[in-house]
Amino acid sequence: MTYVPLFVNADSLDVLIVGGGKVATKRTLEYLKMGARVTVLTLEASNDIRRSAARVIEGNGYDLTENGLKNFNLVITATNDKKLNERICDMAKKMKVICNNPTSPEHSNCIFPIHYYDKNFSIAITTYGKSSLVAKLLLDKIKTELYANEYIVNLLDTMYNVKLTLKEKEEDPSTRYRLYHVIFEDQEFQSSVKKGDKDSAMKRAEEIINGTIGQ
Repeated sequence: MTYVPLFVNADSLDVLIVGGGKVATKRTLEYLKMGARVTVLTLEASNDIRRSAARVIEGNGYDLTENGLKNFNLVITATNDKKLNERICDMAKKMKVICNNPTSPEHSNCIFPIHYYDKNFSIAITTYGKSSLVAKLLLDKIKTELYANEYIVNLLDTMYNVKLTLKEKEEDPSTRYRLYHVIFEDQEFQSSVKKGDKDSAMKRAEEIINGTIGQ
């Protein structure tokens, strides 16, 4: 099975979580925080779930039908009943609904990676279910490297400003694409970024843009 890395806007998600224990609580709070609409189906919900903004339906997962799944685009099975988790995921996959079974990746059609996000970066790591602890170790190493090196953050900020400037001054996407790469590879531009002088870097970028556009 090959997985496609994909970042989805959580605001567009209608999530069904089956279960009310530790894993279900973690996923419920996580998806609510990211802006998803979350429904929890369980016989007994944790206090954190009940205090949250999630819609709670008291019921047995075995009573769940295809009709009950049709309004969701992501299903998470988080009960301690292996057969129930597999049954729900199999039903969801049949309906082309994305389903995650945390205890059985082979019955899922998606994987939840260990992830981190802030205003600059979204980073996701998976070991395909082999070890979440190793995935977390890798993620921590990447985060440490990113923020120990100011050059990366300065480069990101400056290249974003370059992109905005290009969109303002040039309508042709292919020309913007070419100039974006030319600026990124320009030694004078890179030297200014490495020194933390973002103003000089932008000045150099604008020299390249103005010297090319209209010719």
